[in-house]
Amino acid sequence: MKKFLAVVTTTLLASASAQTVVVQPSSSLGLNGLEFGVLGGYAGGLNGEVFVHAPNVAGPVGVKASAAYTSASDAIRDNVDITGNNSGLNLGTFGSYKEKGLATESGSHTTYALDATYNLGRVSAGTDLTLYAGGRYGNFSATETYANEAALTQTTRTSAFGVGAGAMLGYRLSDRASLVGDLGIDQYFNGTITNGTDNGTYNPNEAGYNDIRARFAFPGTVFKAKVGMKFNF
Repeated sequence: MKKFLAVVTTTLLASASAQTVVVQPSSSLGLNGLEFGVLGGYAGGLNGEVFVHAPNVAGPVGVKASAAYTSASDAIRDNVDITGNNSGLNLGTFGSYKEKGLATESGSHTTYALDATYNLGRVSAGTDLTLYAGGRYGNFSATETYANEAALTQTTRTSAFGVGAGAMLGYRLSDRASLVGDLGIDQYFNGTITNGTDNGTYNPNEAGYNDIRARFAFPGTVFKAKVGMKFNF
């Protein structure tokens, strides 16, 4: 019996040592198919965006991070006095200065977004639909330049948090590349407005804030329409 047990034990050990052990990575991580995208279009002005998307972190739910830049041609409200509403100075509206060729404007929006995504899958041959919603943070600036009044020339800035949602429709061009269309809406909340001086800094709910903010075309509600490409890795 002892000899039999010894033979069995030796055989089992030899068999085990001959097996190849293969370790499979856990599919629960869900990081396969990472996407990188580049978009261009309209979002309160001419806009460009880049994003990174992990589409299936937990089933159809993913995570998307993005950054975008907008060149805002309309930065100053034309119909508001250059000193703001209710200032009592009545120096004239910004539009009146522009009409005389005495003033120009420019602006920019730099925004960042972190979204949860939901992959609805294929909606037609080669076409997939993804919904997204999440938080926003933006830095906005407006520059007004006066030809004969250098003292009035200034850049005013604000930063604001917000929320947004939208949908991305992808059309597969190859195993690695897809054409993308993106429609969405963002809503930004009021933030501190400043021209870099103590006297020119206004916080939300502070007296005079709404009168000053009325001068600037800083985003509140922003509608987005973009097209571009995304690439799978």
